[in-house]
Amino acid sequence: MLVSDAYEKFMDYGRTYWAPGSISYYERNLGYFFRYLEQVYERPVDQIDVSLLPDDILFQYVIWLRSKNRYSNHPLSNKMCVNGKIKSNTVNAYMRAVKAFFNHLYQARIVDHQFTDGLKLPRSDYDQIVPLLSQEVDLIDSLFDQELPNDLRNLCIIHLMLDAGLRSCEVISLTAGNVIFASGTIVINRSKGDKSRVVIMAPKLAALLRKYMDIFHPHGLMFKKVNANEPIDSSVFNALFKRLRRNTGIGRLHPHLLRHTFATSYIMGGGNLEKLRILLGHSDYSVTRMYLHLAVQYQIMDADIYRLDPVFFKSSY
Repeated sequence: MLVSDAYEKFMDYGRTYWAPGSISYYERNLGYFFRYLEQVYERPVDQIDVSLLPDDILFQYVIWLRSKNRYSNHPLSNKMCVNGKIKSNTVNAYMRAVKAFFNHLYQARIVDHQFTDGLKLPRSDYDQIVPLLSQEVDLIDSLFDQELPNDLRNLCIIHLMLDAGLRSCEVISLTAGNVIFASGTIVINRSKGDKSRVVIMAPKLAALLRKYMDIFHPHGLMFKKVNANEPIDSSVFNALFKRLRRNTGIGRLHPHLLRHTFATSYIMGGGNLEKLRILLGHSDYSVTRMYLHLAVQYQIMDADIYRLDPVFFKSSY
C-alpha cells in the first residue's frame, strides 16, 4: 500500500473519535514525516510503498530530527537569533504521531513488521515549572473589574483553568448546560482522547460563573468574542495572556501554567494522585506523577503557591 493511502486509512479511522485538535496534531506532525520521506526517496508519498520502507526508518527519522537546527524551516530563520538543535520534547511530539501511525498500520495488518519495536526516544527536556504564587494570582485578578462584562468573562476563563484545572481547549468548548450549580460541578465532554469527566466547581469560581451567566444568558457555548456573536478561539487566549504578561511582568505566564498551578496546589493541599488524575483527565500516571515531584519540591521551599479552595480536600460527607 502506498504511504499516502495508508495515511488516509489512518486518518479515516481517527476521525471517528478524535477531537479536532487531535486531527490537526496528526495532520501536522505526520506531514513533517512525509516531507522527510519525500526528501530521502526523492519522490512523493503517493509513489512510496509503505511495505518497502526499511525496518529502521523510524530510528533514521529520530536521528535526522535531532540533527535539525531550531526554526530551520522558518522563513525568517536567517534573521532570528536562535541557536542549537530542536528540543527533545519537540522530537518526541513529532514521534508520538508517527508511532501511532505505524502502530495502527501493524494492528490493521497493512504492514507485517512492527516498526516501533525497540524504538527509544530522547529524554524529555522540560524547563522547570514554577507554579503561580498567591501574590501573583492577586496581581492578575487586580487587573480586572468584575463590573465590566469583558473583564468578567476573562476572569471566568482564567479561573476555570486555575481553580478547576481545565485545558484552554476545554474552556473554549464549554457549554452553559455543563455548568451544574446545584451539584457544584462542571461536566467536560469528549475532551482530549475523547474522554469525559466531572470536575469540582469551587465557590469562588461558581460565583464568577453565575454572575457571568446572569449578565450574558449564554446558550450553547459559554464564551463569545467581544462585540461578536461567535465563540472564542485560541486567538482570544493569545491576546489575553500577552496582555497579562505585559501588565503583570510575569513572563512565564501562559494558559497551561494555570493548570500546572492547579495540579501542584492540589497535591500540596493533601490531594492524592488518583483523584488528581481523574480531575485532570489523564489516561495514566505518567504525566500526573510530575506534579507530586513539584509539590514536594515547593513544600520543602515553603513557597506560597496559590491555594485551592478547601472544597477540594473534603474526604467525607
